[in-house]
Amino acid sequence: MDIRLIVTDMDGTLLDANHQLPPNFVEVVTQLRERGIHWGIASGRQLANLKQRFDEVGVAVDLIAENGSLAQLANDPTPFFCDLTPVSAFEQVLRTALAIPGATPVLCGATCAWVHQAYPEHFCEIARYFCETQTWQTIESVAALSICKVAVYHPQAATELYPKLQPCASEDVRVILSGPNWVDVQMARIDKAHALEALMRQLGVEPQQTMVFGDYFNDVGMLTCGVHGVAMGNALPEIKALTPYHALPNTQNGVMDYLQRVGMLA
Repeated sequence: MDIRLIVTDMDGTLLDANHQLPPNFVEVVTQLRERGIHWGIASGRQLANLKQRFDEVGVAVDLIAENGSLAQLANDPTPFFCDLTPVSAFEQVLRTALAIPGATPVLCGATCAWVHQAYPEHFCEIARYFCETQTWQTIESVAALSICKVAVYHPQAATELYPKLQPCASEDVRVILSGPNWVDVQMARIDKAHALEALMRQLGVEPQQTMVFGDYFNDVGMLTCGVHGVAMGNALPEIKALTPYHALPNTQNGVMDYLQRVGMLA
């Protein structure tokens, strides 16, 4: 197996139930880099949040953020890939979300996230994914922004949020259940897979030399773009059905265990 690039989702994949990295993460990334193997992260999280997280542990990795709207090479100061959309394209979604009790829309920009202020009790959970934030109140106040996507938080997203936002989907706009508490709304042209393809071109790596780990619907594109796609043991059944390769759950250090089993780690 000639793997030159390993790409993992964050929440539900690389991170454990306490949102912690594997204990040997830095050691493994360093070991692989010495062998010419890159490590990338592909997440729905904010780019600034991802950079902060890996700066804290002292390791540089390639980053795909906001479900593929942004991509940045390890140690580079600016993204090499950026795809933003005017807020006006999401007006129907925002008006629908604001009418749903308990829903908090977050406008995800390239450098800052604008969090709707109706439910301040949600801020602590939202801050897990966004370290650079401002608040907003009316659509008119943010009309001039261009953003990566709209992420809508709700404590019961699968049952109380997603069914009500799904009718906003169209040929141009995708509505994705991206986690137990999140629905992501973004332009159909944007996908983790598209940013991954751009990253592979930057690194000179072929799809068959790339191994990808994921667990949720926002990982579908990158798991099925010709790479060695691995579904986590905790992945949704629909995700497991996409690939014959399965890892242990994220709560059992599934990514590192799989790499060990296939001979990627010494």
